[in-house]
Amino acid sequence: MAARGVLYRTTVADSWRWMRLDLLIRLAPLTIVPLIFIRLTGTPVTALGVTLAHPIRDLLVSIPLALAGFVIAAWFAEYLARRRRHWFVPDGPDLAVQSVYYLALNAPIEELFFRGFMQGGLSRWWNAPAAAVVVTTAVFGAYHLLDRWDWRPVIGATAAGLALGLIYLWQPQPPSLLTVTLVHGTITCGFLSLGPYVIYRWRLARQSLQISPEVVRK
Repeated sequence: MAARGVLYRTTVADSWRWMRLDLLIRLAPLTIVPLIFIRLTGTPVTALGVTLAHPIRDLLVSIPLALAGFVIAAWFAEYLARRRRHWFVPDGPDLAVQSVYYLALNAPIEELFFRGFMQGGLSRWWNAPAAAVVVTTAVFGAYHLLDRWDWRPVIGATAAGLALGLIYLWQPQPPSLLTVTLVHGTITCGFLSLGPYVIYRWRLARQSLQISPEVVRK
């Protein structure tokens, strides 16, 4: 069945307009808060998961989880696009820029704050790891409301947060952010950049995407 709707091809200029604000308003505070905590309390960075204690194990675990997360996120993005009849697909250069942003900045910073700082801190404070996962997952999901997402993608983000919280919980000691960061970055790419791009190219090749091409400058 052919998908019908409007296609928005985003460019590097489009992405830079929101990235420069995102860096200042969202990612900078998420980075600064854990650093201030470390400075004031003398907590070692390893307590926040900044360690390569078991890298081979982490990489091996990351591969199947990242692939599964990517497929699910790409499918969910396509489901939402079909409901809205709007597809947001980066062009080639923007695909590279967005993917690097999600993998090298967004995922490491969010994981440092939510899993390393919040989940790890609550787990040590309450001595209740499961409760820490639940609270951190709820905060992580609600935090996406700040970007004015509607309830469907927020539920998706909350489900991803729960999976990441459990991955971070169920690992050898000392905990490391490596696996959750790789999985998180891959999920985000599947949902926002590479996933929509791959599905768009696949449907275009099969001539199963009937769209009104339109370039949007935001």
